[in-house]
Amino acid sequence: MIRHALRMLAMMYCVCGQPAYSNYESQAVTPPLSFSQFCIQYPDDCQRHDDRRIRDFRSSIQRWRELAQINSTVNFGIAPKDPPASRRDAEWQIFPYEGNCGDYAVTKRHLLLRSGWPSSALLLAEVVIRATGEHHLVLLVREGRALLVLDNLSPVVTPLIDALDRFTIVRAESGTDPRRWTREVAAF
Repeated sequence: MIRHALRMLAMMYCVCGQPAYSNYESQAVTPPLSFSQFCIQYPDDCQRHDDRRIRDFRSSIQRWRELAQINSTVNFGIAPKDPPASRRDAEWQIFPYEGNCGDYAVTKRHLLLRSGWPSSALLLAEVVIRATGEHHLVLLVREGRALLVLDNLSPVVTPLIDALDRFTIVRAESGTDPRRWTREVAAF
C-alpha cells in the first residue's frame, strides 16, 4: 500500500512538476520515474549542494584518486543483480547489498556529495548501450574541463568522449538544478 502511494506521488511529481513549456531550458525533459521515487526516499540527495571541497589542499590528482577509489569501492561493494520483472529499475537505493546500475550510480553520487563535491558536478545520466540497446544509468562527473563517466560496467573512470562509442546519452540531470533533467549534457 505504501509503495503504491509512493509510486503515485512520484508519478504526480513527473506529470505536475514539469512545466508544459519552458523558456528557461528548451531541452528540459521529465526525469525517470525511478529518480522521482528516489527523491521521495532520499530528499537530501536531490537538493542543490554547493562545493565544500578544500581547493588549496586537494590537487587534481587527489580528486582523480578520489573518483577512482569511489568508483572501484562501489563497483565491488554492491553485488550485481538483475531486478525482478515487477521492480525493474523503479527503486534506486543507496548502499544495497545487491543492485542494478541505478543503485551503483546513486551510491557513487551520494558518496561524492558527502565528500564535498557540488551537485552541479555530479550528473546522473540515462544512456543506451549501443551494443545491446539496453537503457543504463551512469554518473557523469565534471572535473575541471573534463566530463568523466563512473560506470558499474567499467572498472576505470573514463572521459565521456571515450565512452560515447559505447553508449548514447538519452537524458541527464541539468547541473543547475538536481531535479531538472535535459536531453543534452551542457557544455562548459
